[in-house]
Amino acid sequence: MTGLKYSANIVTKTKEYTQEQIKMLEEFTRKHPVESTVEAYRLLWMDDSMVPGASLYMECIWLWEGATTSGTTEHPHVHEFDEVIGFISTGKENPGELDARMEIILGDETHYLTKSCLVHVPAGMNHCPLTFREVNRPVFFFTLAPVSRYGRKAQDTDSQGNPVPLKTIFVPPETPDASGTKYGRYIITGVKPKNFPPRKGPPTAETTRVVSLDDDMSKGAFYVEFVWIWSGTTTMAPDGHAHDWDEMIGIIGSDRQHPRQLGGEVSIILGDEKHNLTRSSLVYIPRGLFHCPLEFKDIKTPVLCFTVGNTVEYSIVD
Repeated sequence: MTGLKYSANIVTKTKEYTQEQIKMLEEFTRKHPVESTVEAYRLLWMDDSMVPGASLYMECIWLWEGATTSGTTEHPHVHEFDEVIGFISTGKENPGELDARMEIILGDETHYLTKSCLVHVPAGMNHCPLTFREVNRPVFFFTLAPVSRYGRKAQDTDSQGNPVPLKTIFVPPETPDASGTKYGRYIITGVKPKNFPPRKGPPTAETTRVVSLDDDMSKGAFYVEFVWIWSGTTTMAPDGHAHDWDEMIGIIGSDRQHPRQLGGEVSIILGDEKHNLTRSSLVYIPRGLFHCPLEFKDIKTPVLCFTVGNTVEYSIVD
């Protein structure tokens, strides 16, 4: 891909922590020790420091097996933007089940996540701590937002160091939902029905739509969709197209020994260029850029594919 104009839109690495961030993490760990055997492998990062002009943020992390017996990984905070926190199962037989238990606090409620899910955190909602209580098989974990750069506001404390109510712009629901909670409605575990265009050639791949999100599924949410390609050959979005919103496509390999490698041949058209992907990648597609088809050929190790957009609903420019 050397010399191709849009190579700069394809990210295959994570963003390294600065020395200041490392010191902050060390200080947080010193004050809030964690006893955990869950190993986190930082895989990919997208923001405008990785792709100039990018309007989408994302961090992708693999969680390997283990458990957390004390402490937590995050402290309470809020954002001035909507965020999605997600967990995707690697179980082919039942990809909706994590075989893991994650604990997250939304507002004043504790929720236990045991299914593949997208947690929509509206701007101003107080959320976390987040704790990986137990992970019995690898889980794909991520955070993402329709912003150029991640930022947060930690919970305020008074002069004695006691937490005080956060000033937020989020108005919590007044009544419980079907689950009996106010915030359960923000945890999405299903997919939105979708009419797909006919695929080119015989469909030989095993695929599963796992979970999706848009404004219809959670008011104010942005568009997200995750699909597993387990094996075989297939073409997704066979016809080239463009959007009037910015999109990011993720192609993630699942070989634990080589998580940055893809288990097969994957290619995508960006503009008038064909890019062959061999590594786990985040592909940033600015609005108006003609792209696709997205082709998967002879997949032998499962590949996770997802699309994200700073739009309330998926649409194509006519």
